[in-house]
Amino acid sequence: MSGLLVWVLVCLVVVLFNMLALGYFLFLVLMVAFLVLLERKFLGLTQIRMGPNLVGVWGTVQTVADGLKLLMKRFFVSGKVNFFFFFCPILGFFMGLLHWVVLPFWGGFLGVDFSILYTFAVSGLLVYIVIWAGWGSDSLYGFIGGVRGVSQMISYEVVFMFFLLCFLFVLGGYGWEMFYYFGWEMIFFKGVLFGYWGVIVLAELNRVPFDLVEGESELVSGFNVEYAGFGFTLLFLFEYMNIWFMGFLSMLVFIGSVSLWGVLGSVFVFVGLVLYVRCVLPRFKFTQLIDLMWKMMLPGVFFMLVWGSIYLG
Repeated sequence: MSGLLVWVLVCLVVVLFNMLALGYFLFLVLMVAFLVLLERKFLGLTQIRMGPNLVGVWGTVQTVADGLKLLMKRFFVSGKVNFFFFFCPILGFFMGLLHWVVLPFWGGFLGVDFSILYTFAVSGLLVYIVIWAGWGSDSLYGFIGGVRGVSQMISYEVVFMFFLLCFLFVLGGYGWEMFYYFGWEMIFFKGVLFGYWGVIVLAELNRVPFDLVEGESELVSGFNVEYAGFGFTLLFLFEYMNIWFMGFLSMLVFIGSVSLWGVLGSVFVFVGLVLYVRCVLPRFKFTQLIDLMWKMMLPGVFFMLVWGSIYLG
């Protein structure tokens, strides 16, 4: 009898876990669908046109229709692709989910003492998806996009590391929950670093003006040029989930709100800024990105790191 009870409890735990995982997945997919619709509306307003407005009420079902159409596309595979070509979309989507483990949620903090280092480590691994996808597709455009991704990552990850060190010295901890305790106390310090953070976020997300790994005018679609159907959908979800993640992270670093409406409002502002930048800025040249990171961003962040150390001393 006791063995049957244990078996029933294990089955219940498995079912509940699967339900939570499915709910978590559907929630992120709905967030991505809403973000795509919001971006297309932004582009329509800035380009003085209607944007999505025919499918559903005010075009709200347009993203769902486009997603279904994309999933039904044939995934044509060349005979020269290798294992990484198929593995990268799945790995990218999984890494996008891993990001969210240490983010704050209302009513508590689901994280670890070294959650900042965890986020930095996961962000550093994301570049391998670009490299392997570009190399594994056996396409020159994809390979060039992967090479660009490596150079870009080396540039902005160094700046990102020193940027986080600025806060780690001041906060005296390695967890994201430390920003809750120092919300408005470091308003001047945060204000100075906000511009640096914006550039780092755009480079991390491969968004305009730093979308050099795709670069439609140069590389057709860059590292994902050979993907279609299900593979492209996973890469697409991975990219837009990261936009939401960086929006939540920006809220945590610069606002530190614990209320529901404060969190949502701040996240929408930061995500809206990312979308707005795409509407108003042209794409940088590859050499301009390298010069910006190494000659301007890195010395500035390093100066702030030294200043923060002196301030603490």
